[in-house]
Formats: sequence, C-alpha cells, structure tokens
Amino acid sequence: MPARDASQADAIDAQDTGHGVPVKFRFATKTALSLTLAYLIPMAMGWPQPQTAATTVMLIAATGMVSESLQKGVLRVLGTVVGAVIGLSLIALFPQDRMVYLLAVSTAVSIIIYLYSAYQGDSTLFMLAAVVTLMVFNGGDAEGAFLYGVDRAFMTVFGVLVYTVVASLLWPVKTEDNTHALAAAVASGYGAAFSRLVRPSGDQESPIDEQLASLLAAEETFQTQFAVAKNNRDALAAYLGEWNAVVGCYEDLQDILLPALKQEPAGTLDYADYIADYPQLLNHIEGMFAQIEAAWAGEDRESTLQVLEVTVRPGSLREASHLDVAAVATRMEILEQIQVTLSELDVALNSLLFDNSGFRATRTPRGKPSFLWLDLESFKTALRVFTTFWVACGIWIQFNPPGGFTFVTMCTILIPLVSYTPVTPKLLFILFTLGFIFALPAYVFLLPAMTHWIELAVFLFTYAFVGFYVLSGPVSIFFLLGLFTLGIQNEMSYNFNAIIIIMLMFYMVCALLIISIHFPFTSKPEKIYAGIRRRFFRHCSRLARLGTCPEKFQPIKSLRLRSGSGLLPKLRHWGAMIDSSYFHGNDPAQIKAFNHRCDLLEGQLGILQRRAREFSENPLIAATDRHATSARLVKLCDTLADNRDTTAFAQTREQLVGTEERLDQYLGEDYLDRYTPTQLAQFYVYLSLQASILAALDACREAQQKLDWEQLGETRF
Repeated sequence: MPARDASQADAIDAQDTGHGVPVKFRFATKTALSLTLAYLIPMAMGWPQPQTAATTVMLIAATGMVSESLQKGVLRVLGTVVGAVIGLSLIALFPQDRMVYLLAVSTAVSIIIYLYSAYQGDSTLFMLAAVVTLMVFNGGDAEGAFLYGVDRAFMTVFGVLVYTVVASLLWPVKTEDNTHALAAAVASGYGAAFSRLVRPSGDQESPIDEQLASLLAAEETFQTQFAVAKNNRDALAAYLGEWNAVVGCYEDLQDILLPALKQEPAGTLDYADYIADYPQLLNHIEGMFAQIEAAWAGEDRESTLQVLEVTVRPGSLREASHLDVAAVATRMEILEQIQVTLSELDVALNSLLFDNSGFRATRTPRGKPSFLWLDLESFKTALRVFTTFWVACGIWIQFNPPGGFTFVTMCTILIPLVSYTPVTPKLLFILFTLGFIFALPAYVFLLPAMTHWIELAVFLFTYAFVGFYVLSGPVSIFFLLGLFTLGIQNEMSYNFNAIIIIMLMFYMVCALLIISIHFPFTSKPEKIYAGIRRRFFRHCSRLARLGTCPEKFQPIKSLRLRSGSGLLPKLRHWGAMIDSSYFHGNDPAQIKAFNHRCDLLEGQLGILQRRAREFSENPLIAATDRHATSARLVKLCDTLADNRDTTAFAQTREQLVGTEERLDQYLGEDYLDRYTPTQLAQFYVYLSLQASILAALDACREAQQKLDWEQLGETRF
C-alpha cells in the first residue's frame, strides 16, 4: 500500500546523502520528465489517448516504491496485461448483459484492490491491473469496444515503459548501497544498545525508551528496504544467502537485547561476582561489535571473531537467591548468544563484502510476510471499492454525469488512495482546488498561445515537477488531476464550458470519495486507533497462549499471527493522526508512550512464542503448570483489550507473592546436582522472560489508563 512506502523513502533520504543533488529534487525531476515524455511521444506519433500513459506515470510515481528496476517495470507491464485480459474477457463474456458485466467487473476489481492493500511490497502492479480492468470498458458502447480496450491497455504499457526507462537511467537509486548503509546503522545501534545494557549509568544522553524506539525504527526500515530489494536482479540477489544471514543475525540480536534492556534494573547486581572474567568478556564483545562496524565501513580483517566461553565462578551461586540466579543465568545466555551471533554475522560479512570463502548459507530469516491475508483494513478497503463502484454506477446510469463511465472509474480507483491513509476530506478539497487554480488560467491564457512543442513540454514538466516536489505520496495525485482537466491533445478546441464541466466531474468524484471514506466504515483516526488497540491486545493474547503452550501448525492461526504483526505500525500511524486540539485528554506524548509500551510487549511475547518449542523440551519448564501461566497472561491481555476493571493485575501481583519460597519447594535442595547447568540456565531464562512480560503488561496498563478512551469514543462532526 502507498502508506508503507514512506518509511522506505525516509530511509533513502537519510542514507543517500553522498549525492550532490537532493533526493526529493531528483525524484520530482525524473517523474516530471517521465510524465512529459508520456504525453509528447504519443502525440508526436499520432497515437490516441496520450493522457492514459501520463496517468499511468502519475499512479506509479504516487503509489510505487522509491527504488526502480527493469524487473519492476516488467512486473508492472505484466499487471497491465493481466488487467487488460480480465477486462476484455469480461466484455467478451457479457457483451449484452450490462448489469451482469458490472457485477463481474466490480467483484474482480474488489479482489484486485484487496491484493493491493494486503501486499507488503511494491503493489503498483495490482493498482495497474485494477485500473486497466476498468479502463478497457467503453461505457457500454459495443461498437469498437475491443479496439478501444486494446488502445487503453497499450498506452498504459507505454506509460510503464517510459517511467521505468527514465527512472533506471536518470539518477538510478542504488538499492545495494542504500541497503548497506541501513544495515551498518542497525549494527551500530545494536552495539550502542549492548554497551548501555552492560555499562548502565545515570547520565545517558537519551532515555532507554527513546533509544529502544530508535533501534526498532532502524531495524524496521532496514527490514522494509531488504524486503523490497532482495528480489532485484542486482548484487543483492547475487549474495542473497549472505544477506539472509545478516538479517537473521539482526533478528537474533533484537530478540536477545530487547527484553534484557527493558527488564534490567541498572546497578542492582554485580555480575563480576558470579561470572568468571566478566570485564574481559564485556571488552571482548564490545570489540566484536566494533569489528562488525569496521567491516561495514570496508575495513578488511584477516582473522575471524572468536567466541569465548562464559562460565560461573565456582561456588558463587550456592547462597544466591533464585531471582539472582535467574538474573545471572540470563546474563550468561545473553553473552553467549551475542558472541555466537556476531561470529556468524562476521563470517557472512567476510563473504558479502570481501568475497572471502568459508560461508555456508544456513539461515532463513523470519522477515516479513508478502501478504497480510487476514488484515481487516484490507477487507474493508475492498468492500469500500465494491460499494463505491455501485454508488457511482447508480449515479452514472441515472444522471449521466460529465465524463460518463470515467466518473465511475475515477471514484473506484481513488478509493485505495484515501482508504485508511492520511488523506482527509479537507485535504482532498484543498488539493483539487489548488490543481484547478493552476489549470484554469493555463487553459485560458497559456495553452492557446503555445505554438511549439517545446513550450508544451516546459509547461507539462513544470506543472508535474511542482506537484511531485511539493507534495509526496498519494496526495500528489489529487493536485495533478488538474492537469488532466485540460484535455491536451494534438488538435485542441478551447471551450470554457467544457473545462468547467470536467472540473465539476472531479468535484463530484471528490464528494463521493468523502462519503465513501465514512461509509460503510468510519475513517476517523480516534475510532480506528481504539479498534486497533483492542485487536492488538487480542493478538498479544494469542502470542501468549502459543508461547506457553505450543500447538501443532495450523494454517488459519498462522495467518492470524502474521496479520497481527501489521497492527503496531497502524497503531503508531493512527495515533499520530488524532487531533489533540479536540481530544484534550489525549496528549500526543502519552499516545506515543502507549504505542512504545505496546511495541516492547509484542517484542517480548514474540520471543516467548519463537522459543516455545525450545522451552517445552526442558524438563524443568515442562513440569511447571504452563496452562496456569498461559491463562494468567491471556487474562491480562484480554483485560487490556476490553479496557475493563484491572483487578486481574492486582490478583496477579498477589499470586506472585512468595515466588522465592515456592521456587525453593519446587526445585528442592539438590537441584544443582539433579539438573544440568544448561537446563537450569534455560529454566531461569524462562522465569526471567515471564517476569519481563508481566512487567511489560503492567507498563501497558499504566500507559493505557493515562489516555481518555471515553473521550476518543465521542461522536464528532
């Protein structure tokens, strides 16, 4: 979806600083040049409907990813051809049954838009398929319908080719370099996080929550960039095994450091009293992080990173409490896992950056799902498309508005760009009006005076450049629609009434879009935010259940878990859009703090769920009442989801009183002799993770209580 592209664009903006020309200027220039050529070349060749090619360029630029490649161009052409085949096939199947055709095409377009919304990569090919499916219909005119559809499909393909060639040749985005820079930044962030964990101090430059938020954002940006770039046929694909290892190692570092940083009470335990050679271990691991950063900077090394053994000082834990033993065991596991992970990362980097031998591809990162199949917003968007199509068709059949079936096409295709996106009704009217303020004087004063194609080229380029430079993402489309009201073609006949009628059509489209984004589902940020909050904690409940009582693989539950992984970005997105001037009881800082608490909770529950099989094979953990633990966590998550009385948290605190004594009774006096050190360490890590999750749930409760949810539920106009 278009809303997802912002993070990638920001990443490229941040990392592509070595170029002398600003990235925004380059993007606007390339897109404006593509749109100008998409207009002028068909006009020079005498081809019909040049505006179709220009519209295609506009859609790709507004909804596609920042980086371009020939492979993406081929996929977009394929999407266009598929859309043309679907559209022309439906016309051939129902040549005389208009209502049956409209039902079939509305269903097909709704399914395509659902795929567009659910797809996590460059979804432009689905958008083009939907556009062409509708565009090949000639408003019910059977005469020349097939040739009309072929012409529209051909011009759409031509627009794709023009945009692909220009974007690939003029200031091409170097995907590999951007990915390298992002990966290096993530490695640096993990190094800083480890130093903060093992050397806490009161004079840190930023609070721990801010540092974690920055680290998670950097990891998310890198994952998004990698997901987009890994299939490109460039150097990234040639070293895909190494890149998979890098991503997998980063995921492991996140799983190791995230819960440790949140649960660690700084300065309460001196690990040097329990872990042998503790200061030397810390220096060694910090040196490993420094070598990883040096490798990303291009500094080759002959030796690989070594893993030092982490051992306990003999007899140091005999008199320690269970909670202290849990803390020491967790710290030892952290030190061991980080060394192993950094060693694997070093081997992958030696092959990736310096072509050294010795690497074997063994990792498959979790990564991101290609589709969020059970995403509720995607279903709602598809249903909105279906509903809007039929409302627009009713207006077309009964009143025959300006533009004819083009009115239906515009209303339907623009729905995905306004459904669950930052585009508001007020912004729609402003952008349309600005576009027409530019277009109307040009139609009256500029176009009639033009006598040379260079003048037209300068006008088209300037108009498009302003639109894409000042505005970004889908909102630029609504400004640039003013350009298409001019009806530019080889033979122009100027009629002021005609352009006013075309402008009326676009305002009618705008009015219907405003109705559609509030019916049948609301698009008010506060309502959506409250709904996503409730679904998020239900998702956490499922993670807690699977993390404590692992089940056999079930496809539907797996899809639900994957769909739940997309809730946090939505929570952040819609929380930032809530109007604090209207909802005085919900300060943006409090909303941001609540989102961050949710982020950390999901991270720790995810770790518990991913290690569930490993924990279940431990005899100490298997003998515990895991069903009671699961029921406790699920109840707390459901309490947060329902936002009801929080007595469940008080009951949990009461149940945890006397944990130390119950552990003594459960383990017995000879537990150090009956269980292996690995089993004991894993058991204490499990206990520590449980404590961390309970603390994260309580932090979510506190943050949630600071927000006025009743006020967010109030009706406003």
